[in-house]
Amino acid sequence: MFHGWWIVGVAMLAQAVSIGLAIYSYGLLVVPVGAEFDASRLEMMWGKTGLSLMTMMVSPLLGALLDSRSTRLLMVLGSLALGSAFLWISLSRSLWEFVFAYALLPAAAVTLLGTLGTSTLVTRWFIGKRGRALSLAALGSSLGGLFIPYVFQALIDALGWRAACAWIGAGTVTLLLPLILVLVRDRPADLGLHPDGVATTVNFTAHTASTSMPVDGLLRSGRFWQIAIAIGAVFAVSAALLVNIVPFAQGQGIASKPAALLVSAYAISGVGGKLLFSLIADRVDLKRALLAVMTLLVPPVLTLTWTDSYEVMMICAMVLGAVSGGLMPGWTALLAYLYGPMHYGRVMGRMLLVIGIMAALIVPLVGFLFDRRGDYDIAFLCLAVLVLAATALLARIRQDDPPAAVAVLPVREGT
Repeated sequence: MFHGWWIVGVAMLAQAVSIGLAIYSYGLLVVPVGAEFDASRLEMMWGKTGLSLMTMMVSPLLGALLDSRSTRLLMVLGSLALGSAFLWISLSRSLWEFVFAYALLPAAAVTLLGTLGTSTLVTRWFIGKRGRALSLAALGSSLGGLFIPYVFQALIDALGWRAACAWIGAGTVTLLLPLILVLVRDRPADLGLHPDGVATTVNFTAHTASTSMPVDGLLRSGRFWQIAIAIGAVFAVSAALLVNIVPFAQGQGIASKPAALLVSAYAISGVGGKLLFSLIADRVDLKRALLAVMTLLVPPVLTLTWTDSYEVMMICAMVLGAVSGGLMPGWTALLAYLYGPMHYGRVMGRMLLVIGIMAALIVPLVGFLFDRRGDYDIAFLCLAVLVLAATALLARIRQDDPPAAVAVLPVREGT
């Protein structure tokens, strides 16, 4: 088997563990930590807020390092940071030490082991099968959201939150570090291989601009900002819907447990969306595919403005999850096509900063509109309009000078 698929497997596991712990599992600590430190619910939110702010701050810097330094070494540091973070959390003596511990090291870990680090790595190992590889790697974040919190909660119930965090920290390093050291290599050439495991007569080059223009020029280009704003808008819409779908259902008279199942349906459908995108990503025009995925966000959002049926809400949650599942691999694959692997980390790192800022503005806006009206109708209408505007903006991007076609020799690695 081509070694690149082992790279994808490590990338998937790294995303599952880092995002499953840092993003999906924070809520498990809110009640026990808050009770021990006598903290309000608002004070407990500072840990997650601090993580988001720190991730936005370090993404541009670490993105540049991923382009210029060993990705393998940086992933090793990321696994050590994640393990050390939970060991530090287990020893926290005050609320603010807990907040600082959760914000600082996990931000670096999520950046290096999450979408930015793993996508940068996978992009170097694949060309013709890049869309499928990126989709499968992105599957890790959804699987982490499904399984990691259950394992973490079981440890908390059995051992208490401090011992659970200590075991999670040690287990994270024990699981990830050996796999990264043994399997991860920065580029196929490090093992005497070619991308995709196939020798080619013509290298599959990135967009012409990525080789003729310095990266700072690329980041100042209108195309960069079109993509960043458009993708940032739809990611922010997805985040706002995920945060508000349970309170929306409860406001329609749905009990808390059935309402919480909407999030589970969203997450499970996200796995399906990523798998589906992995099957079509290398066979379709990436921009058109991403535009189609973005457009499919609109019908379920509009449907939520008039329905009070739980069954309809469940269908909407499943559609939203599947569509959101296709957004991440679609975006990462499009960036790889337009910019190539040389500047991929820097471009994505700075784009993540823009996306984070947009999410920080749009998610609270939904809460503001709800507080003003007492329902989500206007808020969801605004989200639908925002998606349509983002789709129109992305549609204007030109794909001049597409990458050259690949002439594949009938010679595989090792023959």
